[in-house]
Amino acid sequence: MSSTFRTIRIGVFISAVNLLIQGVAFLVSNFMAKNLGNVSFAYFGILQSDYTIFTALADFGTATLLLAFFGKKVVQGKMLSSAFQLRYVLTFSSMLLMMLFACLVRFHHPAFRGEFIMAFGLLFQHAFFDWYFVCGKFWKKLLVAKILHTISYSGVMGFSLFYLKTESIEGIALSMVLAALPAWGFGATAALRPVIFKFTHRSFLFIRLMLAKAFPFALSSLASFLYLPLGLYAMDLYAPREIFGAYNYANKLIVLASGLMVNFISSSLVTKHEVHDDRFHIKDIAVFTAFIAVCCSPAWIFPEFCLKILFFAAPIRSNPELLSFAAFSFSTLVFSLIFQATRVSLVATMLKEKRLWTYVALIFLGGTLNAAVVFGLPKFGIGPHTIPVLALTGDAVLSVLLAVYFRKRFSLL
Repeated sequence: MSSTFRTIRIGVFISAVNLLIQGVAFLVSNFMAKNLGNVSFAYFGILQSDYTIFTALADFGTATLLLAFFGKKVVQGKMLSSAFQLRYVLTFSSMLLMMLFACLVRFHHPAFRGEFIMAFGLLFQHAFFDWYFVCGKFWKKLLVAKILHTISYSGVMGFSLFYLKTESIEGIALSMVLAALPAWGFGATAALRPVIFKFTHRSFLFIRLMLAKAFPFALSSLASFLYLPLGLYAMDLYAPREIFGAYNYANKLIVLASGLMVNFISSSLVTKHEVHDDRFHIKDIAVFTAFIAVCCSPAWIFPEFCLKILFFAAPIRSNPELLSFAAFSFSTLVFSLIFQATRVSLVATMLKEKRLWTYVALIFLGGTLNAAVVFGLPKFGIGPHTIPVLALTGDAVLSVLLAVYFRKRFSLL
């Protein structure tokens, strides 16, 4: 089996593992849109994007490092205490930063109160203990936690949206925080010990060491928010409210799909280790890109139909004008997945060669250009209807930068 088909097979498997929770969350988002309306649902999209950024700060790449550096040893003895102390210091810091951000940036924004509620939610993330289960290879406990969260999320959000008929951003944000508590509580009873909260000089040395090692991982993770998510922020800043609301539907779908694309980078990295192949091949890149293009083809052939099916309960279905713009945004933004597909093998090669700082520099350069285009051009008179196209700038630039970088280092075979 070629490395490309192996990458596709492993990537599809990893993605399928996450579809249960993501599928339920997407199903619930339909009814959030129904209760909130197009515009408030888009404001809630801003809140979710902010929360995702601060969740990345709360992780800071340390979950990957704990697995890579220590493996199963991290769930034993003093190492477990040090690991939890690291994670809690980062989580509390991220919570405080999100509150400060809410006060300084979102104070007059409709998502302001939701920001504060979700900031507290950082302390009770349902996925907070995932690293513990993975490092310790407690697969049954991890599965129980995921199933528990799925049941809890479905029940709490169903009660909130259907019985209480919650129609406020802060009300839905509170419901989401409460829905995470059972899975968080399960992880806490399985992993937390009183000694974890006893900090020593050794604790701070460990925290300082891990933060230094995790810094490039954190930068590369945070730099990814300079790409697609900026389109939604630009629409919030420049576009009429209804157009902003319509764009949010397309943005939500593409961001979700981009999250799944990360799994293919992981599978490509696994494949490269298995076959000991240090080079990449144009043919493999073309085959994988064609595979992703086939998966994306419905977004180009019948985008409005896709939106109507996927957002079956959302109010945008009944507004032809807004649905048309959402479909245009969807069919445009999906090109981001094509750009991502062309660089999966390139990124995996860089990670295998441990050229992380080079990757960080390239992704920041592409992201900076993307930010300048997405926020700069509309400010100088370019209409907000072009933002879906402008939001692809970073993806296009990063793909070109990576191609040029590897063209200078290797022969493309």
